[in-house]
Amino acid sequence: MTSDFKNLLTEYVALRSVSTDPQYKGEMLKTAEWIKAYLQKFGFTVEFIQGPTCNPIVFGSLIVNPDFQTVLIYGHYDVQPSDQFDLKEIDGRLVGRGVVDNKGQNLIHIYTVCKLASEGKLKYNIKFLIEGNEETGNDDMSDLLRLHKDKLKSDIVLVSDGEIINDRPTIEASLRGGFNVKLIFKTAKNNVHSGIYGGAIPNAAFELAKFVSGITPITVGMDEITADQISNNASVSMDIKTIGKYDFFTQTGLCPTIEVSGFKSGYIDTGFANIVPATAEVRLNFRIVTSQKPQDILKLFESYVASNTPKYVEYEIKAVGLHNPVKLNTSSELFITTAKLLEGIYGKPVFFQNVGGAIPFISDIKEIFGVDTLSVALANSDCNMHGDNENFRIDLIDLGLQFSERFFSV
Repeated sequence: MTSDFKNLLTEYVALRSVSTDPQYKGEMLKTAEWIKAYLQKFGFTVEFIQGPTCNPIVFGSLIVNPDFQTVLIYGHYDVQPSDQFDLKEIDGRLVGRGVVDNKGQNLIHIYTVCKLASEGKLKYNIKFLIEGNEETGNDDMSDLLRLHKDKLKSDIVLVSDGEIINDRPTIEASLRGGFNVKLIFKTAKNNVHSGIYGGAIPNAAFELAKFVSGITPITVGMDEITADQISNNASVSMDIKTIGKYDFFTQTGLCPTIEVSGFKSGYIDTGFANIVPATAEVRLNFRIVTSQKPQDILKLFESYVASNTPKYVEYEIKAVGLHNPVKLNTSSELFITTAKLLEGIYGKPVFFQNVGGAIPFISDIKEIFGVDTLSVALANSDCNMHGDNENFRIDLIDLGLQFSERFFSV
């Protein structure tokens, strides 16, 4: 890792680009301007793509040779809330908010591409698309991709926004889709005295708890899990006890799930309020797999709620953030060539990961452009993204810089 790269990353991390908090709106714009200024220094034509609600999306373009293929590199500059914006080096790691997710990883490609451009060694035309709302869910993104389809059209799409597994170079083979649901049960106009009414009228908390206990993942429409996929996922170890019938990566990457992410009802402050709660609310996170469609799964769940909610309970359902799962063609020439390149750099075989999470941009690119995104993880699996002391191992930064330089250079 050069001092130039570390200094740049220190500046980038210091920008408090927290997209979840409106008070950082000015910092979001400042960060977008920082990226724009850096790219312009190396000859990029840069503009902001703006949607109705999102922060500025930085779009930078550099045409090296009209006969070259074009690579679109995606990343995001927004980060989770934190107080760790002062980049520190501790025990062979760089520590700070965004150092992995995603400033450190996208900067590896920004830094390398700009360096190669200045040396006349780029073998691709380059387009950067760096957004500021990945952490909040960018409701504008799919519409903006369609609106600017001609401008963004590229031969190859590259993303680095993940973690390598067991120190093996990692290419993502699939990602789950999904959505979130808020479900509210109402059994009375207001909370009432438990001594006077308890046992005679329904309790919203109890009714919703009973309902939630009966929920199971919806498997309708999912792809069959193959023996090759199970064998691939079993080739790496995770010291985690799973509750499903498969190994960790098969269970999280190739199986759907419904997770309770929050439950609210009644009174839980100091002391006791002896009441029968009139309302209860649960937040549910749905994760779906190929070839399931979020709209279909939502309709099935809505039918299930209608059929399994007692007649004396009123309910309300609100779903947000529907996005598709995606399966990538890892047997294509691009993926095979990239795997060989990674194996030469890391000295270990590539792990093709079935990812439990989602990057909606990747499924949007597949749907709108018909292109499989090359999603190459660069970060350590114990990087603690979204948590305290988010960190990026310096040895993996070095390997990431090597990969980026060899991928993009003549």
